[in-house]
Amino acid sequence: MKIVLLFGLFPDCFYNNLISNSKGSIQYAADALQKAFVEGLLFNSKQYGYSLEILNLPFVGSYPKRYTKQHMPKFEFEIKSENGLIAYGENIGFNNFEGYKVLSRYIQTKRFLEKICKDSPEPVICIIYSIHSPFLLAATSIKRKYKSKLKLLQIVPDLPEYMNDSTKISALKSFALKTNRKIMERDYHYIDAFILLSKYMKDSLHISDQPWDVIEGIYNLKDEVLSTKNKQDSLKYIFYSGTLASRYNIGNLVEAFKLIKNDSYRLIICGSGDYENKLIESSIQDSRIIYKGLLPRENVLKLQRNADLLVNPRTAEGEFTKFSFPSKTMEYMASGVPTLLYKLPGIPEEYYDYCFTLEGNNVTELSSKITEILSLPDTTLKEIGFNARKYIIENKNPYKQCEKIMQLIAKLYQN
Repeated sequence: MKIVLLFGLFPDCFYNNLISNSKGSIQYAADALQKAFVEGLLFNSKQYGYSLEILNLPFVGSYPKRYTKQHMPKFEFEIKSENGLIAYGENIGFNNFEGYKVLSRYIQTKRFLEKICKDSPEPVICIIYSIHSPFLLAATSIKRKYKSKLKLLQIVPDLPEYMNDSTKISALKSFALKTNRKIMERDYHYIDAFILLSKYMKDSLHISDQPWDVIEGIYNLKDEVLSTKNKQDSLKYIFYSGTLASRYNIGNLVEAFKLIKNDSYRLIICGSGDYENKLIESSIQDSRIIYKGLLPRENVLKLQRNADLLVNPRTAEGEFTKFSFPSKTMEYMASGVPTLLYKLPGIPEEYYDYCFTLEGNNVTELSSKITEILSLPDTTLKEIGFNARKYIIENKNPYKQCEKIMQLIAKLYQN
């Protein structure tokens, strides 16, 4: 069997271009998750005797507003796993001009996937990352032509209706997004199996007879960085990384920190989003608040490892929290640094055995909880961080999580 990964990751050889040409946020979390899937699927496909290749169209911003290049290059690349296995991929060139970009990605995806199905002497299973309209519509189009040869497995990290903040887009764009969703929903029944980020996605996608499973995230050991914290440093560092969106309650964390009068505490934040200007104002008013801006992923991971407490201020307010597993949850816990989270419906209950939690949406309670945690003995905090890290590494690694995909594939070929 041939496994084809229809992904939008950033090959290592592409990183310099990505950083120099991007305007605004870069989808580092999506890139890390896709590479973790590659790591796990490469290992498992080898065990099952399947071949694997990657068709890749990077998830970059559109030209000219969010990316300075109109044409994405075509090139071959490799991803080497921790076990020394190699996944071979082809970056498919496309026209990145805003508006035309979607059509170009669709045409190129369809052309390359059809060639694979036509040339392959063995059955093909295409694993699609994200409900991305060019991917979904191209794959289902080829599925209709090669029905007996091609099976589709859809990874759903986000539901389309929650991928945009509707309060920040025009009425015309909102209409276009709704139309796009309706077109995609028409093709969901062509998908043979689903991997969901949250069990609650099943009903929204109207999954009936198709097999499905949940992979809320994957921790890839390739993301490991060493702590460089100075042991003589008496300061206590509270850290947040990610989208600075008001709906994620980043403002609550800032206001909660302001209530803490301890001069030895520091709040370090990195990322970008609609709260950025207010955050800059707060950092001017309170020098203990340090805003680092948008940083490369490796730098973010180093800051995490050097912190004393990692906080995600996102609360359970909003329907979207049922369909969301914040990637920083796994990343934070794997760092070995104690983590403070609000209880969210999209986070499996088992995680809360390994971190500090809060409920509600009270700034004063958040402030008091941060102080309470950082007042605990260092030995207690180290033990909590160690146990969380152990849990993630043993249970959420690429090999164990991607075994679920292999079991779904086996079900498809038993029928």
